[in-house]
Amino acid sequence: MTTPLRCAKRAFRAAIRGGEGALPAPCRSSPAPSRTAIWRGWPVAFLLVLVVALAGCQAGGHGLVVAGSTSVQPVMEKIVEAFRRARPGVRVTVEGGGSSAGIMAAVTGAATFGMSSRALKADHPDEAALRVFPLALDGIAVIVHPSNVVTGLHLDQLRDLFTGRIRTWKAVGGPDREVHLIVREEGSGTRGAFDEMVLTRGKEHLRPDAYALVQDSSGGVREVVRGDPDAIGFVSLGVVNESVRALAIDGVEPTATTVRDGSYRLLRPFVLVAREEPAGLARELWEFAVSSATEPILAQEGLVRVGH
Repeated sequence: MTTPLRCAKRAFRAAIRGGEGALPAPCRSSPAPSRTAIWRGWPVAFLLVLVVALAGCQAGGHGLVVAGSTSVQPVMEKIVEAFRRARPGVRVTVEGGGSSAGIMAAVTGAATFGMSSRALKADHPDEAALRVFPLALDGIAVIVHPSNVVTGLHLDQLRDLFTGRIRTWKAVGGPDREVHLIVREEGSGTRGAFDEMVLTRGKEHLRPDAYALVQDSSGGVREVVRGDPDAIGFVSLGVVNESVRALAIDGVEPTATTVRDGSYRLLRPFVLVAREEPAGLARELWEFAVSSATEPILAQEGLVRVGH
């Protein structure tokens, strides 16, 4: 059976085969870890291909499709796995692609639900028209290598690091070594939330330093930081493990408790979105997702349930 993921991969390969001009050329920089060449434009191309592929696959009768944020994806996969155990024989596919891809998939009907780890944009009519179903709250953890002696940062220091105004760890209490910045791709809900909460100051919207290394998932950011003593990145709190260390921000460590009481400032929503009120199997899935049956899953992922 051809799954939506296989459809998307096949379509993406076809787009790549369309010629070198079909995708933007990578930016080039020096070989240091924080200056690795990155594909700045490919997430947009992949987003379009993914939505088209999901639309074709959903039309082909593959049951429910839930697509979008790679931060929401792990917890949603576990929720769907538990749902399948409760409802044997149901067909529900969960795919990544990023929050913007999930929102677009919901707008076009390519997915039953889009997954987003950012708030919808009120000034975008298509997004504003979607129905929003809150799932949980997540903290964005700023992570470093376990050997890094820096244990916390003020928000201003964090902003200056990621915009390149501070380039060495010495300036924030660490060794005299270059900081290697790791960021998520544009269109990512994690990136959007980080940009809004950290890189926005009044009416000034700053951008990450041009030499930052881009990764397409929280797991990818964690793996790069795990292997680089001078790296710093930001991820969903749920993917933090013993291979990296989360920093306190303004004196508050990211935990389920500090996310719940709001004392940790870097918070963002995990939501499902749809273009119409869910019915039938889609309604059953949503009601299961916010039931007490999924409380242990959310707790395991470091997420906080929101009221319904």
